[in-house]
Amino acid sequence: MPDSIQAGLPIIIEAWLGDSAKIEGTDEDMLPGTGNPIVDAAHSFNVAHPEYEVRIRKIDYRELPKAVAEAVAQGNPPALAEYVYTATQVALDTRARAGGPLFVPVERAVRDRTEILGEPVILDDIVASAREYWSRGGELVSVPTTVTCNVLFANRAILERAGIDRMPATWQDLEAACAAVAALPDGPAHGVTWPNYGWLFHREVVGQGGLFCNGDNGRAGRATRVFLDSPEMLAYVQWWKHMHDRAYYHYTGEVNDYFGAMVAFGRQDVAFAVTSSAVGQEMLDIATAAGFELLAGHLPRSGAEPYSSGPLGGQSFFLTAGLPTAVEDGALAFLQHQLNPQHAIARMHSRSLPLTQPAHEQATAEQWTEPFPGYLVATEQLASPNRTPAAAGPLLGNLNGINGIMIAAMDDVLKRGAEPAARFREASRAAQALLDRYNASALAYPPVTPEALTVTA
Repeated sequence: MPDSIQAGLPIIIEAWLGDSAKIEGTDEDMLPGTGNPIVDAAHSFNVAHPEYEVRIRKIDYRELPKAVAEAVAQGNPPALAEYVYTATQVALDTRARAGGPLFVPVERAVRDRTEILGEPVILDDIVASAREYWSRGGELVSVPTTVTCNVLFANRAILERAGIDRMPATWQDLEAACAAVAALPDGPAHGVTWPNYGWLFHREVVGQGGLFCNGDNGRAGRATRVFLDSPEMLAYVQWWKHMHDRAYYHYTGEVNDYFGAMVAFGRQDVAFAVTSSAVGQEMLDIATAAGFELLAGHLPRSGAEPYSSGPLGGQSFFLTAGLPTAVEDGALAFLQHQLNPQHAIARMHSRSLPLTQPAHEQATAEQWTEPFPGYLVATEQLASPNRTPAAAGPLLGNLNGINGIMIAAMDDVLKRGAEPAARFREASRAAQALLDRYNASALAYPPVTPEALTVTA
């Protein structure tokens, strides 16, 4: 028995959460309450296991990878660290002081156990699309804590005036709907808005069956080539430009601007808006304040191909390697506890879609009421059977920097008239240089933690 237990002291498990970023110029969270379900789970775990104390520390998710690396240098990394989805490869490439990987794949650490400290192992209960996203080579590397996807919201009053009787299912449907909105004598200036944001590019490339990078999008092996000028990417960019040129699409003029798009929707400058399922309640509040009914639908597909859940958003817990046995067992037990049926179902009333099969069954039960608009639509997308390893989305180094290059290229296309194919060939060359530099660190001997540690969603 560890000395701390003999002395009546709990075994400490440091768990760092990737907290919501602040609204610029304020102390207000962009997504308030994001980490509360995990805080609640830590409290209930500590009550159930008084020999342990899970201590939660919240860090801006953009800075968490850097904070973890600094803690490694100081010799005190946390037992658990929650990384945003775009930093998954960064987490896998972060090194311990001795030079080995800082984190051990969770599935490997659990081994064939069915319970840990009395907590049933729930890894097999994780919904397939989430499990695939946070896996590499078929092995679950981390435990998802939040999962989201993009959906299409609409202003019902404008749609009815324009004679639109169903939510658009394809790009072509959306273009036709925007044309109908444009024909209204006193309608909004534009039909639809969405942010110039990396996540949407990932989704639209995967939705056409394309690859963002090699190695089956980094799922079968380390990604060493990035494809920002693929036929699928250019098809999306050219359609987007076409929508913008026809004044069907409203560009806020700012990159990564989910909230600007939401504001435009609330002003009724557009009939449709694409945004994350995580802000369904905020979208309802915006619609209610503006006096119109909110509708939600699937993110439109590029064509008639079967719907794919596509790349997910969200966060996941990574487990530090080499922990003392008692600490590792406690951390693994907490990972199961925070996603047991009680907590998985409770989490659906925050910002996450169902993470486990019991939660999914609850969310799709006839008598269950969705907590906010778009939840059931997003849950259907999450459960799409049209999945492949590549469709899980890109897993590659410095995805944040690569996203930034791609977003800047689209900004040039929309605002400065850049020719799409030439501009995205240039972007692909620049992105490849970033990836090469990143991989040089990760594949060096001895390997070192790459410099690219600041991330965005």
